[in-house]
Amino acid sequence: MQNAAFAAAGIDAVYRALEVPADRLESTLATLHAEGYEGLNVTLPHKEAALRLAVSATDEARAIGAANTLRRSAAGWEAHATDAPGFLAWMDARGVALAGAQVLLLGAGGAARSVTWALLSRRAAAIDVASRSAARARTLIAELDANSAHWTRLTSAALSAAPSVREGPRWDLLVRALSPEDVTPEEERWWAGLAPRGMVADLNYGARANPARSLASRLGRRYEDGLEMLLQQGALSFTHWTGLPAPIAAMRAALQAAG
Repeated sequence: MQNAAFAAAGIDAVYRALEVPADRLESTLATLHAEGYEGLNVTLPHKEAALRLAVSATDEARAIGAANTLRRSAAGWEAHATDAPGFLAWMDARGVALAGAQVLLLGAGGAARSVTWALLSRRAAAIDVASRSAARARTLIAELDANSAHWTRLTSAALSAAPSVREGPRWDLLVRALSPEDVTPEEERWWAGLAPRGMVADLNYGARANPARSLASRLGRRYEDGLEMLLQQGALSFTHWTGLPAPIAAMRAALQAAG
């Protein structure tokens, strides 16, 4: 996607993947800066650490507490967060109204932080966070609750806890921000709270999205994988690095050809 964007914009650059263990992130970022790299994307599990290691950050990245895009400066890396606006662009493209929505968010990592911030910015009525770690879910809610001016009801729970569906399905949107691709039985219990016309928005895409896609089909629920979010946040990253409008058509074509 990014290589297609560089080619379309006539920029002599290349985008490649690097696998970096968590204990080598700091030294790797220093090496890449010293070698003259102009920009980076950062994915799980490095988003929160990337923000801490940056020399500066946008207000949005600081509010979210995570960064997925780094841009070179003379002193070090500048941190940006393009996941949140990418998520909003995705929902807008699919006609999903977030204002006043009841949302179930599965996961409490860096991507979930971005989604929560985005939902708060659109004044969702409620965000219920369920994570494999109840403590991590509580921390996410507490930090965003303390640092955000909003009217949204925020709750947290362990994914292993049985959700209450006594009053019937209540969630308009289920956002799946979990890294494991398989849908476990404990996760599936939470899907029962999705309203009949509700949508599953899975941040996974490609083959990693197949288990959740299959479950949504079996349950008769509308399902969207995260390819559009990948495109939208990638376009924002491109603009941060280059200062140019992203060639969206070329980027989308590259994603479709690869998929």
